[in-house]
Amino acid sequence: MSPRDYISINGSLVIPSTDIDPFDRLRAGFARQDMRIRDLRPLHIASHLDLLAITFERMFGKRPTLSPPMVAAWCSELLTRNRYPAFGSCCVTALLIPTERAGRIAADLVLIGKEILLDSSYSVRPIRPTATIENYALTFSELPTSAAFEADEAALMRARYRDHIKGSHVVLRADDEGVLLAAGTAPLFAVKGRTILTTSTIYGSPKSVERQLTIDAIMRTDIPLQEDILSTEMVAECDELFFADYRGLTSIERVGATNYMSLMVDQIVKAMR
Repeated sequence: MSPRDYISINGSLVIPSTDIDPFDRLRAGFARQDMRIRDLRPLHIASHLDLLAITFERMFGKRPTLSPPMVAAWCSELLTRNRYPAFGSCCVTALLIPTERAGRIAADLVLIGKEILLDSSYSVRPIRPTATIENYALTFSELPTSAAFEADEAALMRARYRDHIKGSHVVLRADDEGVLLAAGTAPLFAVKGRTILTTSTIYGSPKSVERQLTIDAIMRTDIPLQEDILSTEMVAECDELFFADYRGLTSIERVGATNYMSLMVDQIVKAMR
């Protein structure tokens, strides 16, 4: 987003300024979704909005009603006004921010245009990041809250400074018991032999639209899936590590001294399309 790009606030297009600044309330926290857009229309919009509403309700005690057709139209209007290409893919970030109306908690939906994506559909990213593991706790660990994104950015900054890391990198989040939960804010998967492993959301692994898309794709293949606990001790025994987000699947190259292959992700991403 450039400094003069429009954003959408409940369907109204505005340019953020010191006079009209929707971000002065972000300190209260918010729910967030990064949505993949194809030909100016968000993919899986109902699922993204449902997760936004669930997260907002857990944070603030009220579940807002969001209309998928209306929000899809707002996305299209925003991207058209900001002169995004009419065809192809990009990302729009949706923030559900608390506000007050008539003395009661309410929600404002803010839409922000993000990067243009080269692939028309979910793909295996050509960049393979390195990774480090860090233990830290989050409230509502399984939900896409602002705290989760802020904690991930802080963990990545610590890793880069501590280990003098350059290039693409991601921090794998673990809890105090050594359960691997996420790659940043994205669901993490591992391959061991012919089985795909991932930590269940009941242990705090993040719920996401792309997590479910990945699991659905795996189920359409002949690859066994085990949803239970992926621990830090198991990492060195795995053959592949990857995570899923709006861009598709990203295969991790190395954690510490352990190198990983990138083979099964191609089969999975084909089943996602």
